[in-house]
Amino acid sequence: MASDIEIGELFGLEEVVAIYPLFRQVNTLDEASFRARLSAMCAQGNYRCIAAYMDGRMVGAAGFWIGTQLWCGKYVEADNVVVDVAARGMGIGAGLMAWIEAEGEREACALLRIAAVLSNVDARRFYARNGFFDDGILMAKALSRGAAAFPEYVARRDSD
Repeated sequence: MASDIEIGELFGLEEVVAIYPLFRQVNTLDEASFRARLSAMCAQGNYRCIAAYMDGRMVGAAGFWIGTQLWCGKYVEADNVVVDVAARGMGIGAGLMAWIEAEGEREACALLRIAAVLSNVDARRFYARNGFFDDGILMAKALSRGAAAFPEYVARRDSD
């Protein structure tokens, strides 16, 4: 990672909302919906967010959760890791993941995990280069309220 990249945690909804311009590079969610979802996530109490800065400009961001499940115990899960298109290939994504991994170690987590969409080949290659491996499959089914947000899931359901 370039030595002039600084990574730090964002605190409070207003600081975390600042990641929206980066988020929009990879997602079409409108800002009002983004803010509403983020507000609900923060209210759950275990969502946290970090950002990477270069020359004072945000060039990367990643959310993460710390939780516990029966199958693995305490875990840390990265969520929406995004690097500015103009800054990719500079080690920023790896730096964000290393920060989350170190926090997981500090929090005594047994596992670091991330969900990646199967069709996002670039993301899956990135995670593989950073030590992740496929160890399962996340299955999804759009419910009635999710039909508009996840038309690809409805189309796959209806074609089966």
